[in-house]
Order: sequence, then structure tokens, then C-alpha cells
Amino acid sequence: MKKSIDLSTLTAAVHLIAVLSVLCFGTVFATAGVLTLPALCAAFTVGKDVFYHRFDVYDSLTKRYFSLLGEHMGMMKFFPLQLVFFLQLLGLYAAGKMKMSILIYVLTAGAAFILTLTVYLAACRVFMEEKPDIVRTAVVMFYRVQNMLAVWVAMILSVMLFGAAFCGIMLIAGTVFLLAVEGAAAMAVLSFKKATVGLGPEDEDSLGEAVINKL
Repeated sequence: MKKSIDLSTLTAAVHLIAVLSVLCFGTVFATAGVLTLPALCAAFTVGKDVFYHRFDVYDSLTKRYFSLLGEHMGMMKFFPLQLVFFLQLLGLYAAGKMKMSILIYVLTAGAAFILTLTVYLAACRVFMEEKPDIVRTAVVMFYRVQNMLAVWVAMILSVMLFGAAFCGIMLIAGTVFLLAVEGAAAMAVLSFKKATVGLGPEDEDSLGEAVINKL
């Protein structure tokens, strides 16, 4: 029986990683980054199901993802933030051509910070409130600096490694990266939520006492 359970768990994990990676990063790359926030929110909602132990491998993940993508289209109001990110990437390309090392470092850090803020916007949307705003999200980010730094470092690596090979890896197994980043951001969001408005019944029932005590 134990082997059967382990095999079932492994199958569910492989299914989640493979399908969600293609769906989320496929959406991002196919739209040239335009739908990054809705795609991230949809993936984070599925990730929340995993964290809260209610992910059902027998449900149609593809159907659920695109349904969630539609639900989170309101996050497109933050598209100007993505435009800033695109401009920073253009600046990075130009700085690289001109071999301006200091500017490359500054723009890499800045682009990674925009991505970090994007991750926290998605986490706030999924774990705390319907309509997050940038100011409140920034407060949440710095509420637990260690979590923010972890996400920021991950985003720095993403910017530095971005290329055809990196995109290929994300399409195949990007869910692993997504869940790790989401976990760091979610802990900060839930910690802030606990300290301000309090955790809801859903959070308390799903997270368990051990996790709640760490928030």
C-alpha cells in the first residue's frame, strides 16, 4: 500500500510540474511577457492548492489554469510596471553592447527588484486580498526582509541566466522554481496578514499549528 501511495504522489508531482510549467511559462513567452501577472496569479493559485493540501491531480489542470487566467486578468492594471521592466531589459542590452559594467549591475538589480515586486503582487492577490496595490505590497515585501531578499536573489539569477536555454528549462520544470518563490513570498504575506487582519479559517485549517507559529 505504501508503494502505491508513493507512486501516486510521484505521478501527481510530475503531472503538476510538467503541465503547469508549460501552461504558465508558455503563456508568458507566447505573449512576450504581456500576461505575466495573470499567468503568475493563476500558477500561484494552483500552488496555493498544493500548499493547502487540496490539489487534485484528477481535475483538469489545463482547464483550471485557463479559468484562473481569466479570473486574474484584472491584474493587467499593473502592466506599466512590466513596461518599466522591459525598458530595463533594453537598457541592459545597450549597456552590454557598450560594456558598461556598473550600469549592467545596477539595471540587473533594478530589473530583479521589479520582478520581485511582481511576485509579491501575485502572492498578495492569491493569499491576502482581491485587489492589491503597489504601496501595500511594498510594505508586505519589507515586512520580512529575509524572504524578500531570497526572492530578489532568485530574480537576479533569472535575469542573469535569461536566454534560450533558461526558457527551455522553465517550460519543462519551471513549476519547481515557481513553487519555491511562491513559498517564500507567501510566508511573508501570511505573516503580515496574521499581524494585521488575522488569518482566516481557511488559512488556519490548512496550514496547521506548526506553520502558523512560524509566521
